[in-house]
Amino acid sequence: MAFVYPAFLFALAAVAIPIILHLIQLRRAKRVIFSNIKFIQLSKDITSSQKTLKEILILISRILFIIFLVLAFAQPFLPASNQNTSSNPSDVAILVDNSFSLQNLQADQDYSVLTGAVERGKSITNLFPASTNFSVISDRRYSRGKPLSMADAKVYLDELDHSASNFPFISSALYKPSHIFILSDYQKRTFRSELLQRYDSSTQVHVVPIAGASNSNVAIDSIYLQDEFIRSNTDNLLHVRIRNTGSVVLEDIPVKLFVQDRQVAALSVDLAPQQVTEAVLNFEIQDNSPKQAYVQIDDFPVNFDNTYYFSLTPSSSITVTEITNDKASSLQRLFGNEPVFKFGSYAAGNPDYAKITGSDVVILNSIDNLSSALATTVANYVKAGGTAIVVPGAAANSGSYAALFQSLNVSGRIVENSETGAKTALSAPDPNNPFFKSIFSGYDARMTMPLSSRQLVWSKSSEDILEFKGGAPYLSRFDRGNGKVYLMAAPLQEELNTLVNHALFVPVMYKLAISGYKQEQALAYTLGEGTIRIPLKNSTTKEGVYELQQDSLSFIPEQQVRGGSLYFNIPGEMNKAGFYTLKVQNQNISTLAFNYSKDESELDQYTPDELRALVGNRANVHVYDYGDAFSVKGEFEKRYFGVKLWKYCLILCLFFLMAEIALIRFL
Repeated sequence: MAFVYPAFLFALAAVAIPIILHLIQLRRAKRVIFSNIKFIQLSKDITSSQKTLKEILILISRILFIIFLVLAFAQPFLPASNQNTSSNPSDVAILVDNSFSLQNLQADQDYSVLTGAVERGKSITNLFPASTNFSVISDRRYSRGKPLSMADAKVYLDELDHSASNFPFISSALYKPSHIFILSDYQKRTFRSELLQRYDSSTQVHVVPIAGASNSNVAIDSIYLQDEFIRSNTDNLLHVRIRNTGSVVLEDIPVKLFVQDRQVAALSVDLAPQQVTEAVLNFEIQDNSPKQAYVQIDDFPVNFDNTYYFSLTPSSSITVTEITNDKASSLQRLFGNEPVFKFGSYAAGNPDYAKITGSDVVILNSIDNLSSALATTVANYVKAGGTAIVVPGAAANSGSYAALFQSLNVSGRIVENSETGAKTALSAPDPNNPFFKSIFSGYDARMTMPLSSRQLVWSKSSEDILEFKGGAPYLSRFDRGNGKVYLMAAPLQEELNTLVNHALFVPVMYKLAISGYKQEQALAYTLGEGTIRIPLKNSTTKEGVYELQQDSLSFIPEQQVRGGSLYFNIPGEMNKAGFYTLKVQNQNISTLAFNYSKDESELDQYTPDELRALVGNRANVHVYDYGDAFSVKGEFEKRYFGVKLWKYCLILCLFFLMAEIALIRFL
């Protein structure tokens, strides 16, 4: 036992006062003579031993009254059983994880995990004296700027709602409360034990896990278009990837597609456990204006990931530039009759270099002698992110092509006519290759394939799209940085390559051209993902501050304009999914769709035993079991604050005072 104010113990000398008074009362009684005693009231006879006992009991009561009165002022206490804890609980932080995973129901309850965390936080405030200052930290909100009383902390906790937040932590290194309570479901996907290492040994860290009822959840993981080229007034295919995190099969889950808040497609899918299932929706847009769209599923109770927002902007025309020596090129009819392509053809001896750098696709078609200037321009174009298609000439000069292949690090070479040999049939294409996914309505592996000679040979490509029988490549793709190079083995001349008269010619060439199309912006972005790049058209580029606006909310991100594009970081305060308008000087630049991160969709959580293993041997970190309650205030005080005895001393002081009065009055 120890004392807060041991100096008061000197007052125990006051015990001598009742002892002295008792000794004085022991003097002999005086004889008093009365003239007539008949008027004296009869009294009960009291023996000497009874009188002595009464006086001793009164003396003991007085002594004990003084002793416990002095002890009450000295404030004795029993030290805390945890010797590492602070005896001054004047500053307490309560960290509440209110991320979307806490929409899950609490185990054995009909309310959410967040509601359980709030109630647990409110019970924690009752453990501390009324003078304690509280800080409630969650959802990037930090109440430390204004210390909260117990009542204010409870109000603050009641106001918490689910949000796109990270795991809560104290960002200020200067703020070191005596106790920190961290209330969370401790997801395996998001929690890292390193977050607890930022608190030193002077702070008691209380890890309070709250169990969810189930780890089953259905989430829209991502979407993508089968063809990046979005066409109006025609069918488009949208692939929706849906994840089932549970351990049972879910049947007939409805999937709905909305464009401009109007449902345009729907289907039902069965979801295998712990797998991603793809649903394909067919839709059509009516005009070339940008559209706001979203995919929606039905799932409870975790529903933040039931909607996936994205923007649809019909693609602008694809600029295809052909450099050729063939005046009757078959590509002129092929691309010139299709309105989605902006086709231009230039002679190899007089190319328009400005057109090349501004094109989506450049085709070097049937050129015998490739000039060094043209080779350098095309190589730089590819390195800058362009797409080039190389179709050799019938009498191609190997030396003129060598410079291009060397600049692009492509292992290709032109073969001599003597090496060309007879035409060889091509193998049937792989129907599972994404390049051919939208080409065949009915695939037949026994289809008649075109014949071709070999003017151009290569090896080690990124992908072989078409091959000769025997395995030699006929059409291949080489990825070079952000750019691509396609090589074709033979010229587009019927006597050397019958592809020009085959049914595959049109879809293959269109696919090659569309592959060079660059979507101006992504379909959707993720909140908190970092830096975003938005291409700016020259006609809309203005000087000024770009801002993101949603309804009445406006956010100004960190931004920089360079190279014809806007780069900005998503503001931390922007934490609501949906559509945002990118504006500058009150001019609408684009509509961007933002979605929540899918990390919170994984509901698997650490058990208390797993948390203890992660924390390791740290004396100031305490991991509680799911069933532990904070309603037994005495036990908590005994462990962390010690047992204060002054109240008991005061009670005993009053008890012996009443005992003295009772002895004098009734005994």
